[in-house]
Formats: sequence, C-alpha cells, structure tokens
Amino acid sequence: MSGTLLTLMNMRTNRFLGFIMSVAALAFAATACDDKKEDLGAPSVEVEKSEISFEKTGGTETVQVTATRDWKATTEQDWISIGPREGKGSSKAVTVEIKVMENSGLDREGSVKFDIGFDSKTLTVKQKGTGSVADMTVYKNDFDKEKAVKSDSGWKTYLDSFEGWRNETGTGISSVTYASSGVSARTNDKYNSSSSSSDYQGSGMNYLWFGKEPYFEVKNITLPASKNYTLSFGAERNEYSQSGDIDNTFKHDEFKVYVSKDGSKWVQIEYSFPAGDKNKRWDLASSTFTVPDGTSALYLYFMSTKASVYCFDDLTLSISEKAGTVIDFSKGVDLGTGGDTPDVPGTRMSLAQMLTADRDKETVVESEEVLVGALTTKGYVVTDGTSSIYVYEESTPTVKVGDKVTFKGTLKDYYGVPEIMGPVTTKVSSGHNVTYPKAKDITSTFDSYSAGFAEYVTYTAKVVKNGSYTNFEVEGATKFKGALSAAPNSIYSTFGEGDKVQVTGFFNTLNTNSNLLNVIAVEVKVLEKGEGGGDNPGGETPAAGEFASNVKWTVVDKESYSEKATVNGVSDVDILKLGTGKKVGSATIVVPAGTKKISFYGLAWKGKTASVVAESDGKAICEAIGLTGNPGCSNTSPYTIENVTTASKKTIDIAAQNGGKPLSADMTITVKSVKGTDCRAVLFGIQAEK
Repeated sequence: MSGTLLTLMNMRTNRFLGFIMSVAALAFAATACDDKKEDLGAPSVEVEKSEISFEKTGGTETVQVTATRDWKATTEQDWISIGPREGKGSSKAVTVEIKVMENSGLDREGSVKFDIGFDSKTLTVKQKGTGSVADMTVYKNDFDKEKAVKSDSGWKTYLDSFEGWRNETGTGISSVTYASSGVSARTNDKYNSSSSSSDYQGSGMNYLWFGKEPYFEVKNITLPASKNYTLSFGAERNEYSQSGDIDNTFKHDEFKVYVSKDGSKWVQIEYSFPAGDKNKRWDLASSTFTVPDGTSALYLYFMSTKASVYCFDDLTLSISEKAGTVIDFSKGVDLGTGGDTPDVPGTRMSLAQMLTADRDKETVVESEEVLVGALTTKGYVVTDGTSSIYVYEESTPTVKVGDKVTFKGTLKDYYGVPEIMGPVTTKVSSGHNVTYPKAKDITSTFDSYSAGFAEYVTYTAKVVKNGSYTNFEVEGATKFKGALSAAPNSIYSTFGEGDKVQVTGFFNTLNTNSNLLNVIAVEVKVLEKGEGGGDNPGGETPAAGEFASNVKWTVVDKESYSEKATVNGVSDVDILKLGTGKKVGSATIVVPAGTKKISFYGLAWKGKTASVVAESDGKAICEAIGLTGNPGCSNTSPYTIENVTTASKKTIDIAAQNGGKPLSADMTITVKSVKGTDCRAVLFGIQAEK
C-alpha cells in the first residue's frame, strides 16, 4: 500500500474519531443538563378556588393554577372564556383569567376543567341573571304527590276525593285552591308522560284524565311584579278504539285553555307544541302572554269538549323573559261552569238572616257590604257589628281585617254553626275600623258553654302545651280546654307557655272528641307572663349536657346557617339559625326510627318574637311553636347566650302523629321559621327522644 493511501486512511480515521468524541461530548453535556432539570414529583393539578361568581354584568376573575405536567383548560359554555388555555408543567402557579359575558337570561352555572391527563380539577363558574329557575316558577304541579291506585271497581281517584295529585310548588301557591269536574288522577306506566309514547321528559307516575264533561281550574295564583308569563303543560290525545284506526292527532278545538284575573271572566289563549300536533304522543305545549299592569292573581281553566280523550300533566306557570300575546281581561267571557261558584243566582241576605236560614237546603247566598273582623289560615269572619259568620275559603285569605267586602257562597252547617262555603269574595274598600259585638265572658261557664252561631266571646286562661298543640286551661273548667281555630302565626307569636291570657274572638265549634272549645281569635292578650314569656321567662336552669344535639341538620336555603354559641357558659354549642330579619329560613332533620318525640331549645332574636313549624312530606306535624327573644341572640356568630331555662325547651310529639307509636323508620322533617316580629329563630339541643 502506498504512503499516500495510508495517509488518506489515517486522516479519515482521525476525522471519524473526532466526530465520535464530539457526539459523546454532546451526549455528556445533555446528560448533565438533564441532571439539573427540576423534579416536579407526581402528576397533579391544583386550583386555588373551587368556585367563582359573577354579577349579571359579567367581568373577569383570576385563579392560580399549579400543574406538575402540561395542562389544558376547557369549558363547554360559550359564555365563558379562558386565558391562557394551556401551559407547561411547573412548580410555580400560573395566573389564569376567567371572563364571562353579560347575562340577560336566568341565573346560570358552568365549569372550567383543568386537565393534565393523570389528574384534573373543575372550577365552578356561577353568574347572576334575572333569577333562578325556582325564582321564575310561579306555579308548578306534576300531580305526583301520591300514586293513584285503581280499585276493583275502577278509578275512584277523582280530584275532589283524592289529594295525591296536589303537589304544587312555586312562589305563588300560598292562596291556591282548585275546582274540577269529571277529572281523575291516574297511573298507567304504559301511557304516562315519561313512557315511550312521550316526546318530552315528563314526570311520569300520575297524570290527569279528562273524563265526562270535564274541567280543571287552578284558582288564585299569586303573581309577582311581572307582566310576562309562559304557561306550559304536557298533553296527549288518547281516544280508545278497538280497531285502533282512530286519528288521535291533538285537536286544539277539543282542548281549550283560559286565563282570568278573578275567576269570573275568562280569556281563551292559544298554545302550541314545539313540533306541531302529534298523533297519540305526549308533548309539552306552551303559551307566552302578557297581562295588564296591576294584575295580582291569575286563574287557569282547562276543559275538554270531548269526553274520555285527553291526558294532562306537568303544569307550569313561569315568568317569561319576553312579552307575549297581550291579554285583555275586559273581553273575557262567562264560562258558566268551573268558576269559583256555580252560575246560580244568589239569595241576597243580611248576616242575621243567614244565621236563621235553613242550612239543609245549602242555599247560595249573597251578602251586603260587611267588614272582615278576624282571619284564619283557611278563611275569615265578617261582622256588621251585631251578627257574624265564618266564610271558609279552604286557603289563606287575600282580605285583611278592616276590609269591606261582599261575598257569594253556599250556606252550610258546620257542627251546628252556620258557615259560608266556596265563596267568591269581592273587596270593596280597605282600612276601616271594625265595630265588634259586645264580647260575652264565658270564663265562669266554660264547661257548659255552647252556641249555634259565631258568637263574640272572651275568657281568661293559662297557656298550656299538649304535645305540639297549644291549649288554654280555664280555672275551674274540668271538661273542656280552649283552642284556636286555624289561627295565623301572628297570633301564636304574641304569647308563650305558662302565660295568663285573655282570649277574645268568635266561637267556632265544640270538639267533643278532644274536649276542646274552639274560637277564631281576634286577640290573645297577655295578662301575666309565665314560663316561656319574655327575655327572662322563668323555668329551671337546664343541665349543660342538654344543649347538645343528637341529630344532624342540613340547611336548605341561603337564609339559614349552622353556627356556634356559648350557652349559659357552655362553649362551642352547635346552633341552627333559621331565617334573617326579613326572610324565613328552613332546614331538614333526619329523625331516626324509634323516636317518640323531638325536643329542642328555641329562641327568637333580641327583643323580637318568632315561631317555628315542622312538617314531613309537605304536611304539618305540629302547630306553630312560639319563641321569645334572648339578648344573646344578636350580632354574629359565635353568640353568647345567657339565662336559658327549661321554659325555652319545646317538644314535638312524633308518636302522637303516628298512632301513639314510635317511628318504625327514619323520617325527614323540615323545620321552618315563621315571621312574628322577626323571621329569625335560634335552635339548639335538638334531641330525638325514644
């Protein structure tokens, strides 16, 4: 081999070796750099907040995000924007901006997901709007309170004899009543609004069946300060045919919908289904309309001109964000049926004449102008200064004491006392001074007293508790105790257990089964404070352990709180505070099986009075329980509450509501504050007793 060739080979070899050494040097340098890279540990992502909130005008909020791996942020809501949407893994937090647009609709809620693949966190984004869905719902009924059951002789669940359909909710239901004919609640799983024959997400279970000459009326829905509403309901045409060849396309001229401001004159409204009228298919119809300024109530009327064809479910009246068909109530028509009172001429009578008329004939009567003298939660008493009569509405009346009214209704007998049933009330004017008849003092003749009319009476007694009920013991009376007929909470909040009081009002009934003399109260005047009255109510000092609770509660609204207090020197006592100064509050409590009664200590705010009520499955399990103020119930938690005695201990007799037996299974109760001079109630030492 020549020298020249060897020289070339050596040169190439040296160049190759140099290349290899350069690569090795670079590899070493790279390794050295990797050795200095930050160790971020296990994959994780953290967000400093779990929730952020915005006003309806929109805006920008920032959150700190720490992710040990590359991350991405995503949202399914087009009203939320994120910046930046991704980043590199780091031990240092990154500032992420969350922006939302102005909200002209309902309150809304969305989310932003921060994801690294191995881990993720979700940030909830809330924004105020015109209100929540619940705030916008004025009346809603899915008719599913209790399942309707078919008997051997057929469906007997007509609306006037079965209450399992009454499942109304909404802001306007306080004074709602109903009228119907030929309509029953039914359950057919194969045909209901959540079956395979439904084109909307129906509630299922019960629906209403419009049978022979049917109508269904919802009376006296209280309207908020709004003009625009949407009415919706599920419906299906289901006419039976043995051959199955009937056209069951929904026919609007067979199923009519009306609205009224007072239940007398009705305006028919048009409605439509989202995909048009269908053949034997459930769907959700709707109509948006606008009522005149000042409309305070709404009545709904549904009728079918063809018997045993139409099914009905999921009725909702809600506030609309837009205007609709303008309703002119002056052009309303008299339907003749389904109103507050049958279209029968009433016999005009004075109150004195009504008291002596033949009540067996159930005569429809019309009154002269008279004054409202007392209220219950079911009606009102009218008086002309001499004679008086109870007008039973079956719901909280809209009239007030001092209103001048006329009424039309059916004169009936109620345990030997005349009453007016099914009234149509017309308010003439307000703010009048009421002249009451001279009160008859029945204190000394309490056991032997009886009357055949709403006599104006008075008696002196001591307030006593009988389980969850409030009664009045009259000195010397051994047979009867006093009781109040459906008294409003404003009456109960004026006195406490042990007080000596003077009860004045209208005689209502003698309950010989319970030995109670019932009066519709005008006033319960406290003569002497006893146990349960005032900031120093008397009673004994309870043991420190009595302030602990053995049940858990869950607040269900933003007006209620779980807080702490020092009570009679005992620190860290769990407190359930219900309500605010102007808004009532509520909470749920799970009462375990075996419970016979529930006891608790209850106080009102400083210098105030309040009441609480308890219910289960929408039914009251006790009368309103009055609470008196304590100076320590003021300012903010933790409270310092002193001078609590056994007089502030209240009891709800659960066994009395269960046939005298303890609960066989856990029961959830809802406890609510009720406005007295205030809406706040402070509860502690809640004990389920066996």
